[in-house]
Parts: sequence; C-alpha cells; structure tokens
Amino acid sequence: MVSESKICISIGKVHYDTILGILSQVEMAEIRLDLATLDKKELETIFSSHTNLIATCREGDYDDNTRAGLLRQAIKHGAAWVDIEADAEPAWRDMMIKYVKESDGCGLILSRHFFTHTPTSEELRNYANEMFSMGADIVKIASQVNQPSDAAVLLGLYGDFKNLVSIGMGPLGVITRVASPFLEAPFTFASFGENPVTAAGQVELTALNELIEKISSYG
Repeated sequence: MVSESKICISIGKVHYDTILGILSQVEMAEIRLDLATLDKKELETIFSSHTNLIATCREGDYDDNTRAGLLRQAIKHGAAWVDIEADAEPAWRDMMIKYVKESDGCGLILSRHFFTHTPTSEELRNYANEMFSMGADIVKIASQVNQPSDAAVLLGLYGDFKNLVSIGMGPLGVITRVASPFLEAPFTFASFGENPVTAAGQVELTALNELIEKISSYG
C-alpha cells in the first residue's frame, strides 16, 4: 500500500503567471528561487497563495546575503518548508537553520546532493544522521544513479530512517521516485506538464500518478 506521501512539484525556470497556474492545481510544490526570477511582490503572492510550499535557493547566481533574504521573505509570507544545503558554508548554514527554527510554522529540510555518484550506504547513513542531529525535520538525499545498485542503496535508507526523502537523479534513478511513496517518504518530486524539469529523472505528475495508482492496484 502507498503511504500518505505527497507529490511535490519542483518549479524552476517558468514565468510568474505559470507558477500561479501550477499552484492552483497541485497539493505541494517546491519553488526554486535560484531559478525563478521573481520580484518581491510576486514572491509574496506566491508564498501567501498556497499552504504547502518549499522555499529553496541553491548556490549559483545569488550571493549568500541575497539567498538568505529571499528565503526569509518566503518564510515571512507563508513558506511551509525551507530547504537548506547541509554542506553550505557553515556560518551561513547555521544562521539559516537558526532562523528557520525560530520562525513560526516553518519546517526545516536539510539536504545533500551528489551530482556525479551515489555514496556508499554507510556514508549516506552518516550524512542522514548528521543532518537530523543538526535539527532537520526532514532529510533529503539526492544522488546520481549510475547503476542499478545505486538505486538500491538509496531505497535501502528507508529501512533506517523516518522523515527521509531519498531519490536518484538520472534515468536509472526514476525507480526511486516512484517507489518512495510506498516506503513512507513524506513526499516525492515530479515535474508538471511541459515545464522544464529541475533535476534529471523527474517524472511528469500525470505519469507519476498513473504509475503509483497502477502499482497500488496490485495491493
């Protein structure tokens, strides 16, 4: 049986109006503030329009002060979750963890990403334990799946942790995105319609729902 997992739509390089249109049709979404170009009013409208949004702003085009400002604005206007990279610059990371923890009603997701490989089971368990010890409400681990055994390593983490999202990137990682709702992940990620994906291996929402429903029918 599938758990009470939600499907989180990851939204990146799309127009403001498109974001609002997507949010009117989904139960959960991640707003990639590092990819979406939003002014202050647009950011306010987006995060005040939906009760289950993740605010994420990865390293890249914005400096740490700008990233912190965007995430704080998202929290102010109603973000349900903020995703912080556990391997970010420690002073910035700890400052943001403290800010999220002291905010009213916003949960903390700590994440680690491995874009070229999947670490060993032992390494990933150590990373997960470290993130929970840092105060994570949910831990997210995402890694590049280069061989089927990598996907097995990621899925094996669900036997040891609750409040974990463990997903694989790349074509061989698709199985982790489909299987995670059956392994009590709080959510799994998908794309929406023809909008750009934010990670390799994301399945489109309709297709993912069909796969989950088909598998569930055998239960």
